[in-house]
Amino acid sequence: MRAPVFYGKVIRGKIKLDNNVRFMEYLATFEDKRIELVLRDRNVGRSENLNKYYWGVAVKTIADYLGYEPEEMHKALKEYLNVESTAKMNTKEFKEYLERVRRFAAQKFGVVIPDPGMVDF
Repeated sequence: MRAPVFYGKVIRGKIKLDNNVRFMEYLATFEDKRIELVLRDRNVGRSENLNKYYWGVAVKTIADYLGYEPEEMHKALKEYLNVESTAKMNTKEFKEYLERVRRFAAQKFGVVIPDPGMVDF
């Protein structure tokens, strides 16, 4: 059985959980046992909006300009920018990749891909 995952924030050095009651109930099941506690940034994986922007704006803009299908363009971008997989990128890595894609499009083809905040996608 997989352990439940609890979400929250660290505010002024203290953990503020989204569901403290559920956490306390679960914690009680570990009375007198050795435990392992793992904390990590919740910002793992890329956001749905960032993914929509990538496919709906960045990839589409370059693909339309060059006459490629979006999937072909995605594959070509990964190869040219020496990226094995975008699916495994966290948000920070994916944002950096997006910036590389935007620079590549501008420098290589003169194609300007608008900032995410400037377009609907």
